Amino acid sequence: MKATSRLMSVLVLLACVLFPGIVRAQGQNPMLQPLPVDTAVRIGKLPNGLTYYIRHNEYPKGQADFYIAQNVGSILEEDNQRGLAHFLEHMCFNGTTNFPDNQLREWLESIGVKFGANLNAYTGVDETVYNINNVPVARESVQDSCLLILHDWANDLTLDPKEIDKERGVIHEEWRRSMQGQMRIIEKLLPIVYPTSKYGHRLPIGTMEVVDNFAPQALRDYYEKWYRPDQQAVVVVGDIDVDRIEGKIKEMFSSIEMPENAAERKYEPVPDHKGTIYAIGSDPEQKTLIGQLMFISNPLPKEMKNTPMYYAQSYIEGMIGAMINNRLSEISSKPDAPFAGAGVNFGGFFLSSKVKDALTASAVAKGNDIIEPLKAVYREVLRAQRGGFTQSEYERARNEYISSIERVYNNRNTRENGTFVSEYVGNFKDGDPIPGIEAEWPLIQQIAMSIPVQVINQTMSQAITPDNRVLMVLCPEAEGMTNPTEQQLADALASVDAESIEAFVDEVKSEPLIPSDPVAGTVTSTVNNEKWGTTEWTLSNGAKVIIKSTKFKEDEILFTAYANGGYADYSADYDNSLMFLPVAMQAYGLGSYTNTDLSKYTAGKQASLYISFSNYSRSMGGSATPKDLPTLMEMVYMGFKDIEFTEDEFAALQKAYSGILANQEKSPEYIFQKSLLSTLYDSPRNQAINSSIIEKASRNQILEVAHAMTANAADWTFIFVGNVDPATLRPMVEKYIASLPGDEKTAVKEVKSYNPAFFMKGGDKTDTFSTPMSTPQTHVAIIEKGDMEFTPKNSLLASIAGQILTNRLIKTVREDMGAVYSISASGQLDRTGLSPASLMTSFPMKPEMKDEVLPFIKGEFKAMETNVTPDELNPIKEYMVKVFTENREKNPAWRSAILGTLANGVDTFNGNVDTVNSITVQDVMDFMKALNAQNNYRVVILAPEK
Repeated sequence: MKATSRLMSVLVLLACVLFPGIVRAQGQNPMLQPLPVDTAVRIGKLPNGLTYYIRHNEYPKGQADFYIAQNVGSILEEDNQRGLAHFLEHMCFNGTTNFPDNQLREWLESIGVKFGANLNAYTGVDETVYNINNVPVARESVQDSCLLILHDWANDLTLDPKEIDKERGVIHEEWRRSMQGQMRIIEKLLPIVYPTSKYGHRLPIGTMEVVDNFAPQALRDYYEKWYRPDQQAVVVVGDIDVDRIEGKIKEMFSSIEMPENAAERKYEPVPDHKGTIYAIGSDPEQKTLIGQLMFISNPLPKEMKNTPMYYAQSYIEGMIGAMINNRLSEISSKPDAPFAGAGVNFGGFFLSSKVKDALTASAVAKGNDIIEPLKAVYREVLRAQRGGFTQSEYERARNEYISSIERVYNNRNTRENGTFVSEYVGNFKDGDPIPGIEAEWPLIQQIAMSIPVQVINQTMSQAITPDNRVLMVLCPEAEGMTNPTEQQLADALASVDAESIEAFVDEVKSEPLIPSDPVAGTVTSTVNNEKWGTTEWTLSNGAKVIIKSTKFKEDEILFTAYANGGYADYSADYDNSLMFLPVAMQAYGLGSYTNTDLSKYTAGKQASLYISFSNYSRSMGGSATPKDLPTLMEMVYMGFKDIEFTEDEFAALQKAYSGILANQEKSPEYIFQKSLLSTLYDSPRNQAINSSIIEKASRNQILEVAHAMTANAADWTFIFVGNVDPATLRPMVEKYIASLPGDEKTAVKEVKSYNPAFFMKGGDKTDTFSTPMSTPQTHVAIIEKGDMEFTPKNSLLASIAGQILTNRLIKTVREDMGAVYSISASGQLDRTGLSPASLMTSFPMKPEMKDEVLPFIKGEFKAMETNVTPDELNPIKEYMVKVFTENREKNPAWRSAILGTLANGVDTFNGNVDTVNSITVQDVMDFMKALNAQNNYRVVILAPEK
């Protein structure tokens, strides 16, 4: 049975449920009536076929995003063109008619638009999208120049043969970087998954035979054939004049001509098939044993997308996915769970999302057996198909869904440009509806509240069929590992089909999260900090509270709690447990509530909490809407009173992670990380975690540490940022925070001393390791560290030094040498610990160029002592000023700034624009001279074994 017929069988039922009166009176189906288009977006089409979308939006103020989307991807390539779509994307940054050579990037960076962060593109199988984001657009000339760039990408690339030859090396390194174990398996399996379709041979990276050898004219031919107005859309969203931008688009783009006898843009079909296709592959560098069972269906016809039916289908599929995933999550928390992880989702079928949908059920094995994990996840899919879902689990999933959409609606006046751009690109590429959140919110509420669980169950009962299925298995090649055969997999599915599967029983905890009401404490003093615009309280238990009230987001409150001091002083007997503690804290329970219970408790509530401890600091963090702030406060209270893991939960977590890591430990990426940490640190706690360590971790020790870290509330400062009213917050603070045990006399306010074993070793040294690799590449990490006074200026100088070094390495090591695909550097100052200044870069590269590249990079570190130019520094300053200005209207930036000042004792936030503007090239050179003089230049290399 085809998906469309399954869909239509539910369509009539949905119409009767949602619009019974209209169906009876008029005999028409309102579910198929077209939805309006958001009136805030202007959409047009030029006579040559180019589509445009323009919207005025003032969040962030003074900025705009410029996109051009192409309905062109690697699926349009012929066999002798494989890789040209992706190669063409790269060439858009290597010279156009109006921006020759590197002028496009240089000009954009001069106005604060950074390559990578704000200027980028991607090539997919069916589309290619280019973006210029966060552009300061106060000057109309900047807007015009960005449109001119889009125009040149559309029609005026230079495609210089010399630049093409230089870019071959860059793309070769991108291929080398991406062609790891999993990608090699997928490349082998795609022809099996798509036996009669081009999708089986059209990964965007292409083949290196084509990349290395195509003639430049072949790339131009592809460009002129497919980059044309009828396949292109310009999208501009931001603080711009819509009428003016529309006029400029018409002026600039109307002259682009459609080619005569243009090739038809066809969408590659994926034929239906009987039964199940089995695709099994292995690779020595595959990190995990994974199985994916895909139930393929036809997508909703494009002409039906702009209707309520699309939203109803998305809602129903979302509910099915959420409820099955909740069941799988509950299974995974048990020590006898058959898988390390499992999940289902509705979406596009693998590479062919334009023409096929799929319900995909995935399982990750703990060890060397994928049969039982696959059977377990398939069993849960069949349990849902045969027995349906319960009313209680449906209500939780529905409430969660409605709550998440409500949050978007409540924050509708502060949606960022990128949110709208994504919607309009989706409308152009895929026909996704764009009625606007003001129209979507009541429609979604109506759909969600009107569809009963019976409709969900009926849809699920028809979702699984014996045909049009694909079962893909990706296997590591490890000792004791044997790939399953097709027959074994077929027998496994058949055995589950034959089972009598009991209906799911939903167990929900009814007792309160907090066993008894806390005895409230009090606020003992209040200080209004004018510099920060904060209200600061001291509580009766010694805890501190900082409140920054903002209106940046109507439905957002961010929370962080911080304390100095951690578990550094625990003996070596705790090492295994402390290394596993960060993982364990991702699955904490509170009191009698397990992690699974907490998920059910917070369903439908926008409230979350994480807990983190380290050698020298402790923190909690999370977020909530104003409505759900009481739930967050309850969780914070219990996070201090009773962090818990049941023995079963802890054992399940250990087995899942140790099983996954056992296979990962042989991958080059893991070996590189292990080599790097063992070289740079003496402490066992700073080493790469492995399956043996996890197996030795103790639940009792982790709970002992966690309870000690949260024993004294007087150690802690609690920070609230967002749409929070101090008067409303105060009784909750007094009830849930001031009531916690606290003793100022024993409070840890600062770290008195640091253990050098927990910090990176110094010295000027290179360490080289090697391991077998299927696709040879050399992994490199270079770290320079040193003592530096922690000041706002030095903190910015470290960041600037990293950005200058990044730009130099991109220009030389990537573009001129072709030795890497991606390379960047970062500099930072950290007041915590020893030798807080660091400048580092880490990258995979072409092995045969190691001896040329590494001395060159070391020379660049040295050269920055005496040679930094204003042309290098000024664009970085422009970018930083743009970001700093933008951040003053963002809650996360304020939270980070308050926390950073608390942790470091230095305010690097207020006045940062003036500080960055004051920095000169001499300041950067002096910074580098002081850093280099300390001779702490460490290099760690992992080379392919010969």
